[in-house]
Amino acid sequence: MNVAPAGPLDGAARTRPDGWLANPLSTDRSLAERQARTLLGRHHPGAPAPVRCLTARYRTAAFALGAPPRQLLKRHADEAAYLGETLAYEVLADEHVLPALHSTSDSSRTLVVDYLGDGVDLTDTDAFEELIHTVAVVHTASGRWNPAVAEAMSSWHVEIALSSSASDWISSPDDWHHLMQLMADAHGPDHVPLGHLDLKPDHVRRNSDGRLALIDAETLRPDLTGLPDLITLAYIAGPNDRLPPPRWIRHAYLRHVNELGAEWTDVALVNALTAFATATDLHSLHGAQS
Repeated sequence: MNVAPAGPLDGAARTRPDGWLANPLSTDRSLAERQARTLLGRHHPGAPAPVRCLTARYRTAAFALGAPPRQLLKRHADEAAYLGETLAYEVLADEHVLPALHSTSDSSRTLVVDYLGDGVDLTDTDAFEELIHTVAVVHTASGRWNPAVAEAMSSWHVEIALSSSASDWISSPDDWHHLMQLMADAHGPDHVPLGHLDLKPDHVRRNSDGRLALIDAETLRPDLTGLPDLITLAYIAGPNDRLPPPRWIRHAYLRHVNELGAEWTDVALVNALTAFATATDLHSLHGAQS
């Protein structure tokens, strides 16, 4: 019997033990809503009312602001997740791939962004290709950064990763350095390998102007490359015959990422996917390399 994978990055993802979060948020929606009102008054006084709790989880909580909702308050319990999301807004500020950001508060680990209620039907091939283009925009963003952002992120250049030891969680340092070399060949030595978006069908929305946007960007990192996202796209499409096959997804990604300044070949991209899988103990590429 075939067992479905635990997730798109099964094997590469590291499961955290219970109790790892020192100060979890309340999962009681009424309490979470009362707390949100207090935080809004202190840290986001210009946000619209009323407040309605959408989700109350121990790591994050989300609240619709206004009736009808115009903005969204997002609260993080984990500092790393909050910093990851604020980083995403900083490094992708000119790319228009996230909801508009209105305000942030480091002390409360909260953000107020546009509320995007319109989902996207990814069974429409044009919409799925638009998602691929949006992902490619994220992956190539470092080539379009203004000098201040480029300087602030310079410690994440792939040329530095090539000359540094691989992180402890990497299973095969040789394969990881091979991957970094392939990244440098395709994007240049000063490329910052942004990737690891939390890609799910429900996280793909549309702005009021019709442009596609990605919500929940707290997982974005400047050191994991964009390959987890390409693998996740293949995973999303895999079990649904109404979605494009993984090979089509890889070829569409190749076209879009190269139009945005990269110089991948299909052979190099397949080699990079294989190196990523070996380096991280990824259980499956979900057909992305086929």
